Amino acid sequence: MLRFLPCFFLALAASSLRAQWDLHFDPAIPVTQQGALLDLAWAGGINYAQVSEIDLNGDGLKDLLFLDHSYSFPSGHKAVMLLRTSSAEGTNYYRPVRDYDNVPPLNQLHDWALARDYNCDGKADICSYTQAGFGVWKNTGDSNGLAFEPVKNLVYSAYVSPSGAQTNANLFISQVDLPGLEDIDGDGDMDVITFSLLGTYVEYHKNLSMETYGTCDSLRFELRNKCWGYFAENFNNNSVTLNVPCQFNVPNPELRPDGTTPADDDNDDRAHAGSTITPIDLNGDGVKDLLLGDISFTNLVGLINGGSVANALMTSEDTLFPSYDVSVDMPIFPAGFYVDVDQDGRRDLLVTPNAGSLSHDFRSVWYYRNTGTDAAPILQFQQQNLFQDRMIELGLGAIPVAFDENGDGRMDLIVSNHGYYQTGGSYVGKVALLRNVGSATSPAFDLVTDDWLGLSNSGIGLSMHPAFGDVDGDGDLDLYIGDLQGRLHFYRNTATGPQSQFTLQQINMTDAGGNVIDVGQFAAPVFHDLEEDGLLDMVIGERNGNLNYYRNTGTAANPSWTLATENLGAVSTIEWINVTGHSTPHFITNEQGQRELLLGSESGAIYHYGDIDGNLDGNWTRLDTAWRGMDDGARTVLCLHDFTGDGQQDLVVGNYRGGLSFWRSDQLSTIAGASGALPGFSLYPNPAKAQVELTTDELVPGTAWVLLDALGQELRRGQMTNGKANITLTGLAEGLYMVRLEGPRNSAAQRLVVLH
Repeated sequence: MLRFLPCFFLALAASSLRAQWDLHFDPAIPVTQQGALLDLAWAGGINYAQVSEIDLNGDGLKDLLFLDHSYSFPSGHKAVMLLRTSSAEGTNYYRPVRDYDNVPPLNQLHDWALARDYNCDGKADICSYTQAGFGVWKNTGDSNGLAFEPVKNLVYSAYVSPSGAQTNANLFISQVDLPGLEDIDGDGDMDVITFSLLGTYVEYHKNLSMETYGTCDSLRFELRNKCWGYFAENFNNNSVTLNVPCQFNVPNPELRPDGTTPADDDNDDRAHAGSTITPIDLNGDGVKDLLLGDISFTNLVGLINGGSVANALMTSEDTLFPSYDVSVDMPIFPAGFYVDVDQDGRRDLLVTPNAGSLSHDFRSVWYYRNTGTDAAPILQFQQQNLFQDRMIELGLGAIPVAFDENGDGRMDLIVSNHGYYQTGGSYVGKVALLRNVGSATSPAFDLVTDDWLGLSNSGIGLSMHPAFGDVDGDGDLDLYIGDLQGRLHFYRNTATGPQSQFTLQQINMTDAGGNVIDVGQFAAPVFHDLEEDGLLDMVIGERNGNLNYYRNTGTAANPSWTLATENLGAVSTIEWINVTGHSTPHFITNEQGQRELLLGSESGAIYHYGDIDGNLDGNWTRLDTAWRGMDDGARTVLCLHDFTGDGQQDLVVGNYRGGLSFWRSDQLSTIAGASGALPGFSLYPNPAKAQVELTTDELVPGTAWVLLDALGQELRRGQMTNGKANITLTGLAEGLYMVRLEGPRNSAAQRLVVLH
C-alpha cells in the first residue's frame, strides 16, 4: 500500500470532482518562514512590476496595482493587486485580492500601465500601452463593483513641425519606455512627457482640455516642446547634458526662463533604447523635476528643474539618486513610482526594474519612505523587497507538487523554480519544501528550506520539474526530475521509515531501447496509469506545448519506458501570439468518473481536455482554453489535492513570477465574498496568535463583535468602541474561526486563522 499519495493520484481517487465542485481564492491559509508569518503568502509573487494607486473596492482607501511583466510575451504580463485593509499608517495593511482578475482592461494590460485620474472625478482610470502609443479606460465603478469603459484605444496629439504645420498622429510612446503622465503645467489636466521617437530629448504634449472646455475630462494633446527641460540623455551612456540647443523645436516653444534659445551645436537625434520618466517635485518649489532610468544602467538620475511651471529648464543633476541616502542600484533599467504606500498622506518612492529579466526577482521592490512632506519629499531607504518578503517568492517560476515529505499524513508542497537571479546575470535553480504543519481540515505551511535535497548543487540546472511515483514497487514514492534540456533524472526513495530519503539512481533516464529520454526543452513529467493496467506510465509536457507519452512496458517494480507518441491526444497549449506552449499536464476525474486533463501553459491560461477514456490513440476534445476563468500569469503549473479535507480537491497554482495562489474547494471563504474580506471591516494580523485588532470605518452605535468557531458556536463577544476592538485569542486552539460584526440592522462575517 502506498504511504505517500501525490496530487495526480488523489485526483483519480474515489472523491472525484463532483458537479458542485467550486474553487475560491483563499489568501489566509497560513504560511510561515523562520517563525514569521507570511501574510501575503499566496499573492503570487512580484518580480518586475509597474506600480499604481487605485481604489478597487470603493472604500476610499488606495489599493495597489502592480503590472508585472516577468515574461517576454505580452500574454504573460499580469496585473497583481493588493487591497488596502485599514486607514492606519504602515505597509502592513494589505491583502491579496483576485476579485478583479477578469475585469477589463485589468485582464488585458501589457508592456506598461499606469492608473491616473485623467478626468478629475476622484477615481483612477487606466492608461496603458497600445500599438505605438497608449489607450485610456475610464473608471466607471460604483456600488455595484469595479468597471471601466474604453475612452480612446489610441490617444492622438497634434504634432507641430518647425514650420508650424500640424499633423494629428498617435502620441508615440515606446512599449519599453515609461512616460510621465502628470499635470505638468499646473492647470489641472493630465499632460504627457515622453522620449521622442528618434531622439534623446523629452517631448512635452500639453493637454488642452482646460483651455478648450474649461474641464479636465478630455484628452486633447498638442506637442508644445520637443526639448522639454532643455536637456538630452547621452546616446552612449545614461549621463545627461544640460542646457542643450533645440533648433528643431516647434515655433514659439515654451522659452527658457531667460527668454533665449541657445545656438545649435549639431547634436544628432539618435534613437534611444529605453527610458523611464517619473515627474516629481523633489525640492518643493512647485515645478516638476524628473527621475530618469535607462535600460542599460543600474541607477536613477535626478534632474532638478530650475525653471518655472511654464518654462522648464533642468539646471542640475544627481547621478546617484538619492545621493543623500542609499542610491538606487539595480542590475538593469530602474523605474520610480511616487505612491503613498504607507498611507500617511505623503507619497513614497518605490523603485522596480522595468525589464523582464536579468534583474533581481525576489528583492526587486525598493522602498524609500517619505519622511518629509508630500510637496518636498525626503526619501529614506527602507528595504529592497517590500511585500516580496511577505510572499511565497521563489524568484522566477514556481512548480508546485504535492508530496508527504515526512510521512505524517499531511500533504506537503514541493515547489521548484526556474531559477533565482544571481549577481552578474546568471541563475541558479532550486526546490523549496513547504511542510504542512496544519491539520487534516486546516492546512498551514512552513517554508522549511528553499534548497530541498541540496538540488541546486545537483548539476540538473534550471527549471527542475519534480514528479513522484512508486516506480520500484516498494510502497513508497520515488522522484523523477525533468529539466530545462528536456531530460529526466531518477532519485530512488530509500527510506526505511516515514521520512523520505532520496538517492540519485540515474541521470539522463533512458527508454526501453537504451536511448536517453529527451523531449526537447522544459520536461514536465507526471506519472499516470494511462492504460489502466496497474503500471505507472509517464506523460511529459514540454516547451512546444504538446504531450509526450511513454508507456510502461516493464513491471511495477522495474519500469521500462517505451515512447508511444509525441503528440498524445493532439493537445496543444500554443497560442497564435506565442510560438511555444510550455504544457504542464495534470489529470483529474469528472463527476461522471471520466478522466479529463488540465494543462498549464505559457500564456497562463488553463486548458481543459476531455474524451480521453477509450480514446488514447485519438484526438482529445478541447473543452476550454480558460478553465474557470483563472489567470495567474505566464507559465502556470497546477497541483490539486484535498488539503481542506472536504472530499473535494483544492488547487495550488504556480506561475513564472515565482509565486503561488491557493484555491480552496469548501465554502468557508465565501462567507465574506470571494476574497474573504468586507469593505470597512478588517482584521489584523490575520493569521494571528495572541490578539487580533478589528477595525471598521462604519461607526454605528451598538455594534458588537462575536468570535465563533468553525462550527458556528459563539465563543466570545464584545462591543465596538470608536470603530475598534482588540480580541484576545489566548486559550484558543490553532485553526479556523469566524469574526462576526453585528449592527442594529445588519451583520457581516470574516474568517480568522489562529496560530500558536
